[in-house]
Amino acid sequence: MDADELLKRYAAGERNFYEANLIGASLSEAFLSHICLVCANLKDVNLASADLSWANLIGANLDSACLLLADLNGADLSSANLTRAKLTGADLIQAKLENANLGDTKMIGVNLTGAKLYMANLMEANLIEACLDEADLEKTNLSEVKLRGASLRKANLRGAFLCESNLQGADLREADLRGANLSGAFLCGANLEGAKLEGAILSGAIQFCIRQV
Repeated sequence: MDADELLKRYAAGERNFYEANLIGASLSEAFLSHICLVCANLKDVNLASADLSWANLIGANLDSACLLLADLNGADLSSANLTRAKLTGADLIQAKLENANLGDTKMIGVNLTGAKLYMANLMEANLIEACLDEADLEKTNLSEVKLRGASLRKANLRGAFLCESNLQGADLREADLRGANLSGAFLCGANLEGAKLEGAILSGAIQFCIRQV
């Protein structure tokens, strides 16, 4: 299936494109709200500025996809592969990203307010100045993630022993963590210089080797 066929069938009212193969397709600025692309192969697809609000992308392969400024509000990306994807400026308000692989993604300024990221992999992702207010990041892998200047107010970063939120080596300089729940989080090596921690819950967090000013 190519981009033109997808758009033609979508315009005709079809919404279910389960396991569609669209490797490298160009769908920038396309209107695809509520589309179903479960387990679709979307590697290297250009979806910049596309409307994918409330789309079903469970298990989809979005490796290296371009999603710059895309509208993914309410989208279900559970277990999706977004490795090396470009998501800078995208809206992911209340998106579902449980168990998703977001390793090494570019997500500068992305809006993840209220997003569900339970047990997602965000290792080495770039989330500078992103908004993760009230997001669920429980047991999420945030090792070496860049969160400088990000807002994580009232975010859930809880983690129990051996399955804790992993913030080892994370850059949290000037991040807003007011009211965030960091109980049981593993913070060894994290850089919290200038971070706002008023009202944050740190009980049981492993905090040795934290750099904080």
